Amino acid sequence: MDLIASEGATRIERDLPRFSVAPTRPALQHLGLPSLKSSRSGIRRRANGEAPRVLLFVPPYTRLIEPVPLGSAFADIGIDTFEVMKRAGTPIGLLRIATVAKRAGYDMQIVDAPFAGWSQENTLVNVDQGHLVRYGLTDVQMRKIIEDAQPDVVGIQCNYTVQWGNARALADLVKSIDPNLLLVTGGAHSSGDWQNALLDSPFDFTLINEADRAFTLLLDAVTHEGGNVDAVPGIAYRSYSGQLVRPTRKSSYLSIVPARQDLDERLGVMPLPDFSFLNMNNYLQPYHSSGARVRKTGAWAQIFSTIGCNVNCNFCYIPKINGPWRALGLDWFDLHLADLVKQGVTEVLIEDDHLMHDPLYAMEVGKLLKKHHLPWVEEGGLSLFNLVLLHKGERFLAELDEQELKSPHYRNVIAAIRGGLTAKTFIRSIADNGCYNIYLAVESANEESLVNSNKSRFNAIQQATFEIIQMFTECGIQVTGGFMLGFVNPPASAAEQPFIESLGQIGNTIDYAVSLMGAGMAYANPFIVTPIPGTEMWAYQQQYVVRHYDNGWSHEKATMATEQWSAEDIEKARMELLVRANGADRVREMVRRGTWPVDV
Repeated sequence: MDLIASEGATRIERDLPRFSVAPTRPALQHLGLPSLKSSRSGIRRRANGEAPRVLLFVPPYTRLIEPVPLGSAFADIGIDTFEVMKRAGTPIGLLRIATVAKRAGYDMQIVDAPFAGWSQENTLVNVDQGHLVRYGLTDVQMRKIIEDAQPDVVGIQCNYTVQWGNARALADLVKSIDPNLLLVTGGAHSSGDWQNALLDSPFDFTLINEADRAFTLLLDAVTHEGGNVDAVPGIAYRSYSGQLVRPTRKSSYLSIVPARQDLDERLGVMPLPDFSFLNMNNYLQPYHSSGARVRKTGAWAQIFSTIGCNVNCNFCYIPKINGPWRALGLDWFDLHLADLVKQGVTEVLIEDDHLMHDPLYAMEVGKLLKKHHLPWVEEGGLSLFNLVLLHKGERFLAELDEQELKSPHYRNVIAAIRGGLTAKTFIRSIADNGCYNIYLAVESANEESLVNSNKSRFNAIQQATFEIIQMFTECGIQVTGGFMLGFVNPPASAAEQPFIESLGQIGNTIDYAVSLMGAGMAYANPFIVTPIPGTEMWAYQQQYVVRHYDNGWSHEKATMATEQWSAEDIEKARMELLVRANGADRVREMVRRGTWPVDV
């Protein structure tokens, strides 16, 4: 099949998707037809003076359950099955695009299927040695929602590659109800691998990268007679001749600069996410994705005070999909928090992609959270390298080379150091302002693994990391440390070999995690390096992939194998880190709860 990346671009030959879903899933009934380029019902509704109706879904989710490998640390402590955690979050992306579209006059509805049916679980299909368990609304429940809503356009989010099978299955359900319903997908997976997403599903359009502006422009094009979808930035679709078309590569990233834009202008670009779209009774659980809650009443929510990241770690999709780091402004965030409190939210998880890009700004964010009496968790991942830089201070700056001193990644931290800020002052500030739990992105003990992934070498300065965790612990903040195992990166030049992290280096990271527990770290959480659409490594790492479908893409399950290690080797290493660092009882509690056993 010919693919057209943009007008005038070279055609790319590809017969089948490189990635799909478990072959034991039911085959789709609606696949391969040209994309609908207009919503006839939406056009009719508009002609009758009504607002076109748009229904947005987070699809139901699945998680893998299978026997543990023989000889693994889990088997040694009597755990018979490996279970991927049951995880879902506030649909921030859908809230953003729905809010913009509502302001433009559309009748919007959001269905968060995992949380709306959180207690509903059933086996979906058998895969490999185990099976996928589905949680969330059933097909019968979603069919009734769709039939009652009578939408003109249906959007289905797919942020996670591991959930792609559920997004495409829901799309097939929508087309079975009415093949004339126009279908749109977006999110990290659909955006990062948009070609395969269109080849492998009934979706009419994919939204690529930030969709806040593009989604409403697409709705305008498909619900107006004679609308031109080819003028919409950040979309792709299937043509009548069987080609994939990405009509323009114009940027869809939002331009937000608080220093140059007043509050009204920024609210015009990024309105406050309208949480009234959600049933907040679905978010009352005693545990959230980072552990136990502080407030036992009211709802929790995941929110953001900045968007994007520009560190460009090659295993992370955020710089490409979410765009560069941008602050929304403290005045904007203040209004956002006031609205959340009105919606019944009593504590929050900050999901900023890079909150520590500007530590002084992050401290002001904490003060606003205290103002609104909202205890908080930093879940997006505090950058350890900036905390190390803060902690080591002026004397360490003198040791850096010119390239590091001029790096934009460190600019704000270096300015803060020269203004007198220390890591201890920063940590004490966020603790005083209600932070009770943070996710610390340690990643690896190996400087080589970090540098080959475009991650700062400072993460491997172990004594500084030990002392930083002690500071958090002394201030009453629980630290979940994040670790990554199994880095695979391309050679720096044609004459060199690829970088493949050895089992010995992986062992170093396991030892590092164990030692940091001695500093007071509350929990060590290991992830397995996984090819993710939208990352620099996605295409390169495909040659190492040994599971070509969705149950292998969870970060808890090994997707790749190399000449140095098998997928099972990496899975056993992950289990070893969990048991050695956290202890058998904590691991059993993790399995029982289905979330990190971090309590305040």
